[in-house]
Amino acid sequence: MSPVNPDVLAALTAGIQSEVASYVFYLEASKKGQTTGIKDMLEKLALEEKDHFHILERQYDSLVRSEKWISTADILKQEGLPEITEEMSRQHQDLIDKVAAADSLKTILNLAYQLEVDAYNLFKSAMEKVVGEEGRLMFQRLSKFEQGHMELIDGWRKKYL
Repeated sequence: MSPVNPDVLAALTAGIQSEVASYVFYLEASKKGQTTGIKDMLEKLALEEKDHFHILERQYDSLVRSEKWISTADILKQEGLPEITEEMSRQHQDLIDKVAAADSLKTILNLAYQLEVDAYNLFKSAMEKVVGEEGRLMFQRLSKFEQGHMELIDGWRKKYL
């Protein structure tokens, strides 16, 4: 086995932080008392970001331990997936503060859209650094998820703003 490229581990770490930030953001935003449809969708997005966090955490762990990629399906079947702790959430206090200060749905949706753009760009960039098809596919899937979130949020912006 050859050592894992440090750039790949750095990309996974950045992805983990990005997903935790998005999770925290969506949970906080869902508490702002928006209409039921938006509240439900923000909660759904939070859960999807948590799934992405699980994928990245397990990939990181597998690469450090065995230098092997594992499939997303296998990751999500595993028991004892890592949790996003309160300490991890507090690391994103700036996002929590931005949500608290948001005075409109427009502000929240614009913040959400930018989070998704940043995550999309992060995963697209990571695809270029990965050697091996498994890693490229994982980052490609994650970038497509984020692109879907961008499209969803952009649709909300057009509908509600």
